Amino acid sequence: MSINRKEIGINCLYFLGLLIEAVFITTMGVAIVAQGFDGVPKMGYTIIPLVGLVFLVLCIIHIYSVWIIKPSYKKFSKVREYLIVNSVIILTSMLSIFVYKYFSPFALPIATASLIVSMLLSQRLGIVTGIFTSAIVGLVCISTDSKLFGNLTLMQVSGLLISMISSVCATFLMHKGFTRLKVTLGTIIIGLALAPLGILFGFLDKTADALSIFRVCVNIFIGNVIAVAFETLLLPLYEYVFRIWTDYKLAEICSLNQPLLRELKEKAPGTFAHCLTVSTLAENCAIAVGLNPFMARACAMYHDVGKMKNPQFFSENQTDGYNPHDDLIIDVSVKMITEHPSEGAQMLKEHRMPDTVIRAALEHHGDSTLMFFYLKAKGITEKSLNTDEYRYSNPKPSTKYSAIIMICDMCEATIRAKKPQSQEELEGIVYNIIQGRILDGQFSDCDISMKDLAKIKTSVCEAIPSMMHDRINYDKAKERR
Repeated sequence: MSINRKEIGINCLYFLGLLIEAVFITTMGVAIVAQGFDGVPKMGYTIIPLVGLVFLVLCIIHIYSVWIIKPSYKKFSKVREYLIVNSVIILTSMLSIFVYKYFSPFALPIATASLIVSMLLSQRLGIVTGIFTSAIVGLVCISTDSKLFGNLTLMQVSGLLISMISSVCATFLMHKGFTRLKVTLGTIIIGLALAPLGILFGFLDKTADALSIFRVCVNIFIGNVIAVAFETLLLPLYEYVFRIWTDYKLAEICSLNQPLLRELKEKAPGTFAHCLTVSTLAENCAIAVGLNPFMARACAMYHDVGKMKNPQFFSENQTDGYNPHDDLIIDVSVKMITEHPSEGAQMLKEHRMPDTVIRAALEHHGDSTLMFFYLKAKGITEKSLNTDEYRYSNPKPSTKYSAIIMICDMCEATIRAKKPQSQEELEGIVYNIIQGRILDGQFSDCDISMKDLAKIKTSVCEAIPSMMHDRINYDKAKERR
């Protein structure tokens, strides 16, 4: 069995970083609780085992995130995951230690770590991060306050326990469909729901009176408010710095007020309307196969932005009956059409769009053949033609999102042109489109399955009739009267 020295070296750097982080958190934490760095030397030999315990907790989180929970992650590099988790732990720990010392041990905003990690990486890792961040804060605060667990009080332990429960409960708010407002309100409601625990611990503490019990309940609520406020402040910064596209961020870029979409609407209104229709189809297909509907909608909204460069060369933008392809040789027309995926991808890169959206714009035609121009050329020449000269020169779909956009794009264009008269005819068109793409090898580079394609077909056939239904002709109705 060969030893990968590079990987061993990288892991050593990770653990060295964890040791530095443990020293920083412990030193800063002790200084805050002891009200100054003068109190750190007074801890004597206590500070050394304390750093060791914090380092051990950080190592457990790192090992869990790299070797145990990694398959459930979104596809991020190890370095990015490492930086996200550990920076969140540092910030949350420092804030919690400050709140512990200068406000209340019952108002610890541990939930901040759980909320941010759950949203950016993984819900399970968010739970673990919240629990172990509580352990780090407890080690630093309680050991410093009580001379390494010598005089622990029930109220100290109970405050830490309630904060940990709050962080775990807050993690379950991070699932699809929850907006920022719902997460904020949900976390505050959790604070209200946990207030009775403060009353319970207050009754168990013989020294507590009614006023102190009331303060405990209020502080539990305030702690969750602080956690939400801190999470709301940090999350956009993490999204920007680490280029992570949460559902919130994806919903923002799908807004019709986005500059690129406004430009598309002004320069190519037909293409804009086409993208809106495809986005609805793609979103339904993504839900059917278990993908993120926000990402699918974003891919669809931007997949044809490259048409803005020469909008008049695409039929959906030709409103005056004039087709510029009538005045061009076929080779030039093919070049004008086949360039829009790469031009769109370049525009999206300049606007710092998600990689998945960029790939969908580049790959949504794959290397398929422009049959209209191929047949047109075949009709005016007796020479044998090579279909490769009439193909897009782009990569095939490499993700399920790109495959969905390819299918929905073709289905919308074909059905709008042919206008099927029955559900059976509609299903036949969609089936032929998907089958044609399979036979052409367009899905050979992505992991989409036949089961997924069947679900996509069903989803498209169910959605299109309601999107392209007929309207009542009121003029004819008046004539009958």
